[in-house]
Amino acid sequence: MYKLKYIYRIILILIITVSIKFTACEQEDLDFYINCYDCLSEIPDSADLIIYLTINEENPFVPLVFYEGNYEDNIVDWIDTTWSDTLYLYAEVGITYAVKATYQQDGEIVVAIDGDKMKVVDGEGECYPPCYIIRGGTLDLTL
Repeated sequence: MYKLKYIYRIILILIITVSIKFTACEQEDLDFYINCYDCLSEIPDSADLIIYLTINEENPFVPLVFYEGNYEDNIVDWIDTTWSDTLYLYAEVGITYAVKATYQQDGEIVVAIDGDKMKVVDGEGECYPPCYIIRGGTLDLTL
């Protein structure tokens, strides 16, 4: 009886380990999926940096601070305020950008920070050449 419990535990651990491994692989594959309709014929030097924000009754506008590089580097690129829940900012590819949004929530200040780097991926192996695709550049600053 004791050996049977031990064997069941080992089988359960193996099943969980294998399922986690396959789930992780599927997630990686989704990250590298190339849609040939997104191909650009020339290597882009700029693309849309997409920023998602929360606009609500308590926050009809959101103050933003844009950083070139990581937030910790503290290199302020510009400061602005938005009344929109989605921003599309044309920015240089190959540079890390970080954004800080400042919200009010129940009378308290809440800060959201996110950063990302847009990069160009060569999709020629998957699509007809030339094929260049932008990866990254999406920042989630929602509450």
